[in-house]
Amino acid sequence: MKKILIFIPLLLVTIFSACKKENVSSYTNPHIEKFYFDKHDKITGIEDIVFTVDTFTCQIYNEDSASYNCDFSRVLPVPDTYESLSSISINGKSWTYLDTIDMSSPITITTVAGNKKRTATYTVTLNKHTIEPDSIVWSQSSINENNINSLKSGVYNDNIYLFISNNKGETKIYNSNSNNFALIYCQSELNLNFYKSIIQNEKCFVTSSDNKSLYYIDLSNITSGFSNIALPENSEIIDIWGIINKKLFATIKSDQPHYMSFDSTSWTEEECNMLNELTTLGSAKVSSSNSLFVISGSINGKLTNNVLSTQDGNYWINTINQSNTLLYKPVKNACVIDYYNYFYLIGGTTENGSIATSYYSKNDGYSWNTLKSYQRPNNGYTSKENISGCTFNDYIYIFNCSNTSNLEVWRGRINKTDFIIKK
Repeated sequence: MKKILIFIPLLLVTIFSACKKENVSSYTNPHIEKFYFDKHDKITGIEDIVFTVDTFTCQIYNEDSASYNCDFSRVLPVPDTYESLSSISINGKSWTYLDTIDMSSPITITTVAGNKKRTATYTVTLNKHTIEPDSIVWSQSSINENNINSLKSGVYNDNIYLFISNNKGETKIYNSNSNNFALIYCQSELNLNFYKSIIQNEKCFVTSSDNKSLYYIDLSNITSGFSNIALPENSEIIDIWGIINKKLFATIKSDQPHYMSFDSTSWTEEECNMLNELTTLGSAKVSSSNSLFVISGSINGKLTNNVLSTQDGNYWINTINQSNTLLYKPVKNACVIDYYNYFYLIGGTTENGSIATSYYSKNDGYSWNTLKSYQRPNNGYTSKENISGCTFNDYIYIFNCSNTSNLEVWRGRINKTDFIIKK
């Protein structure tokens, strides 16, 4: 008997609650409290898109744009209201909460309160990225320099430095901390080859055009000019690779190639497991993630698509040999730019002398793809013989010219999560 007495009150509460829920005629609020999407087997994370519901303007929208590539033509919205409704319609048609909706354009949701005396019509806008993720927006300017033989760009102390060698034997240095470049140094009769140069920390190292001399300039004291670094006797530079642990690594040829380092006072012969690969000419060099990369160039007159990397300067690996993915076509005198965790291999020339296609890769160098049209500069951009590039303040810079044209400056910015285009 005791059990029956307990059961009856519970049953009465249940019946009363059910009746109360079904009796919507007393409800007066038609407004939507929350809006979201139900899970979708083809759109990962669709249920996590956060929407803002503005009950004053009757606008519903997502602030963080949804993925560019997702198809939202058949999705199930979930509009949670403050109170139960007498009816709901989408785009003027009665809706049952079970029918999928095309959200590729804004929709209207009309809600009618339980007492049928108040209505609300909401506009729901699903904001999607309107441009391709990782696209780059470019702007162009120029520097009044031509007859350029080689050039090199780099960044030091919140400034871009641009080094130019022309066919008059002049070496010029421009710098900028914005988008306007000013000439800050000019010296004649140096005849430097900036295809064989590196800019790391506060110094620029560069060889002479005849490869028999090596120079450096301190970017913190440019007025002191270029200083000569004595090479081992009867030798010439094949190329310089980069600085690791305060040592400059280079391949130097006397009777045969030697892999050597310079520690600011003297040259030392170093161990190297890839000496033959490091006799390459016209390679592109970049430092990234505590590693030094040497990309492409020619060995004994034949172009290679090697991607060599080292962390200590002595032990090198060729990432191309360890990759089964797409390779880039070998080039010489290209530039490589490390930008937002990707390498961009720009310009240079191919085996037959034509201007090379541009490629990109994660900055481990293992796999390469042709640069997409939405990543390349447009509006008249054409890669030319002389090219260099760097990154500065979230922008990628490409300096590009032929032997006769003015120096073009292309500045681009990648569109990431905020997708706000800034030029």
